[in-house]
Amino acid sequence: MQVQQVSPIFQLFDQQYTLAKKLFYSLTKLFKSKKAIELEEKLIFLEIYIDLLSRIHFNEKKLKFQLFGPYKELFKSLKKVLHIKLIQEALVAESIKVQTNFSSYERELLRDKKNIYTEAYDVIMATPLNIWEELYREAFEHSKNLRPLMINTSTIQIINEELEFFKFDSEKKLEAKEIKDIYEGLQEIITLENVRIVSGLNATFTELVHKHMNNLSQLLYKWYQNHLFLQHLTYTLSIKEELPSKKYQALINSLKSNKKKLTTKVVSQCQHLFSDILG
Repeated sequence: MQVQQVSPIFQLFDQQYTLAKKLFYSLTKLFKSKKAIELEEKLIFLEIYIDLLSRIHFNEKKLKFQLFGPYKELFKSLKKVLHIKLIQEALVAESIKVQTNFSSYERELLRDKKNIYTEAYDVIMATPLNIWEELYREAFEHSKNLRPLMINTSTIQIINEELEFFKFDSEKKLEAKEIKDIYEGLQEIITLENVRIVSGLNATFTELVHKHMNNLSQLLYKWYQNHLFLQHLTYTLSIKEELPSKKYQALINSLKSNKKKLTTKVVSQCQHLFSDILG
């Protein structure tokens, strides 16, 4: 492999791609939720990298769709695996906290988990193996002769687009989808900052700003987990004929209270970071 012919950032792609492909092949033999979640993380990086290449090679209008399109269904099913895992972990934590057993909901959750795992495995087995070779070949070709100025311009363009979105949102009440978008946008900015450093460019933001971004990202993760848990629990109880028992009503109220507190913290930290520091 002639990595030296391409931009140093391709080494990042090569590393993440190699791990992703290894995880994928392992999952075709035996499905493990931990590996499925790890693969989802790798695919996030690969999509960001492809997005960066598509900005640099802007004359190729459908480049991102052509390269990452074949992974969309796989990515979607792996994200469901992550979501059900987060909900399960949140349920265990809540059960310990209030010293209460939520066995009927747990049975529903396990049933959903089994269906999601089965669906994910089916998607993995239906995913053509040649898409990996195609992705690598095209990423390699499009990573040739990338000058630092190209990487600098494209990374700043993507980062600024994300920041403009955040600034707009931080001026009004944040809805669930917008908070989720901020969480994903922050992950993209942090990844692109690493790409800049590997390519020999300076980071766009100071160490202090990165610290604030990481803190906000961790808070958003907690918000997201609580949101998924509340969403799944509310839906599961709504399709039952009988009204929720007192312990489930108490659980819903607790999760709603947590969501309200976490949302207030998220809005406050977004305002501080995107308006006060980066405004």
